[in-house]
Amino acid sequence: MSEICTVHPIHERLPIALLLATNAGFVDAYTFQYHADRFASLQTGNIIQAGIFLARGQFLDALDFIIPIVFFLLGAAFNSVLKHNFKPGLLSTQQHSLLVESIGIIIVVLLSNHLSGTAFITLLSFFLAIQLDAFPKVQGLPFTSVMSTGNLRSVGANLVTFFYTREPKARQNAGLFSLIILAFLFGALISAFLTNYFKELTLVVSSVVLITIFFIIHDHSK
Repeated sequence: MSEICTVHPIHERLPIALLLATNAGFVDAYTFQYHADRFASLQTGNIIQAGIFLARGQFLDALDFIIPIVFFLLGAAFNSVLKHNFKPGLLSTQQHSLLVESIGIIIVVLLSNHLSGTAFITLLSFFLAIQLDAFPKVQGLPFTSVMSTGNLRSVGANLVTFFYTREPKARQNAGLFSLIILAFLFGALISAFLTNYFKELTLVVSSVVLITIFFIIHDHSK
């Protein structure tokens, strides 16, 4: 593990990926419970739902799913703008993204009583897209910090590679992505538990997780 830590930058290390996955699972579990079984980051579901409503001629209902898709795209584009306009200095590019995401989620929480369900999901989609774009790798490997489909594929592919080649690296990679998937599950479990007590304020925990990541990166950047 010490070798890994010396090779990969702090924002690509496993603890950061686990916290990011926990945050995504936490947010999506929250929106699923409070906003008509919808997710903020799983845009494939929104695309499918939009297609179904368009086929039925229910164009206004389709907009409830098309708008979050558009804002997810805008969130990724906005993070690219951040990277071009705020070069690494006192703060890294990842820290700039974390600040925007954490502050944005706090603002969404504060405005939640004044937002429709679609507006709420749309804004969260924008900020989770920033997270996805800011952290594309873990230990040099491509991964997705806001959904599990690609990570599940990586587990399966590496397990088969290990079966045929017995390469230790393939086994390590399968374990790494398995931990990330479990972090999604952990985030969802914690979210479901906390919403019983804190209701709409539960989402504040997401910002706490993001600020924690911010300071971990900051401490290792000194």
